[in-house]
Parts: sequence; C-alpha cells; structure tokens
Amino acid sequence: MRRVLPERLSLLKIDAAGLGLCVVASLVFYWMTIQPLRERQSLSVDQHRELSHRQEKLGELKAATARLQEQVSGMQGELAGSAVKLESAGHINKRVASLTQFFTECELEIDDVQTRRAYSGLQYDLVPITILGRGPYAQCVRFLRRLHSTYPDMSIARIEFSCPPGPTARPAKFGFDLLWYAAADQSPVVQDDVGH
Repeated sequence: MRRVLPERLSLLKIDAAGLGLCVVASLVFYWMTIQPLRERQSLSVDQHRELSHRQEKLGELKAATARLQEQVSGMQGELAGSAVKLESAGHINKRVASLTQFFTECELEIDDVQTRRAYSGLQYDLVPITILGRGPYAQCVRFLRRLHSTYPDMSIARIEFSCPPGPTARPAKFGFDLLWYAAADQSPVVQDDVGH
C-alpha cells in the first residue's frame, strides 16, 4: 500500500501538470485567438456607431444645405425681379433735369447743381452730384424719404442743413451730395502704338 501511494502521488503530479498545461494552453489560445476577435468585434461595433452618427450628421447637413439653397434661390429670384437697370453716365443732363423736377415736386428750390467727373468701376460708374438749395425742413425730409423709391440707383453721401436763427420766415438752406450709380462704360481701351 505504501507503494501505491507514491505511484498515485506521481500520477497526481502528472495529472496536475497535464491539467496545468491544458489551462496554460487554453489561456494562450484565448489570448491569441478569442481576445483579438473580441477586440475587433468591439472596435467594429464602435465604428458602426460612429458611422451611424456621421451618417445622421450628414443627413442633417444635407437638409440644412437644401434649406439654404432654397433660400438662395428665392433671394436670387427676388434680386432678379428687383434688379435696377443702370443708365449710362452719358445721360447726366437727363438725370439732372429729372432731379430738378423731383425737387420741385417736393416743394424745394434749387440754387445750384454741380456734377463732378464719374469714377469708373468694373460693375458700375459712380457720378457725384451736389445740389444746393432752400426749403422747409419738413419738405427736405419728404425728399429724403422718397429719394430711394424714386431713384433706386442713387444714394446720399452727405446732408447739410442750416436754419437761420430766430423766428424768421426765410427758408432753411440745404446741401445734398448724391451718388448716382450709372452703367459701367464698356468702351474698349485704345492703346497708342509707339514706334510706328
């Protein structure tokens, strides 16, 4: 019986070593094959979540882009419908006569009209017009309110208004520097040939 005990102990050691070897082999197998598969699966799930999130954001951006495009189209339609057709700066006498009539309609008296050289630009020419005159303050305000609707191609650069002190019946003096946006001069630039 004593002999059986060391044999059993020896067999138990072999069994324990085999069991330990199986556990180690199982752990190595797990870390070499199953753990990387689980990490890849977890990474794949994270990537799918991220992709879904980005696709959702892309959908939102496409919807916002469509709304903005619709607004731009609407504004372009409004702009095309309300586009101001610019006249040539060569029609300055016609414009001054029209402005003089407009001042008369606003019950203002013109003392002097001065035009200066037009400034050329790529899209339009800018013609400065200075008008000096007399009239009641209320009529000047009426003129300013109606100017843009009557002449959408003009703006005001400067306003000067002076009233005589005291209770006098003399009308106030005014000065308006107006800017007329005229059609750009499309005439080609001619260069002189030097040496011929």
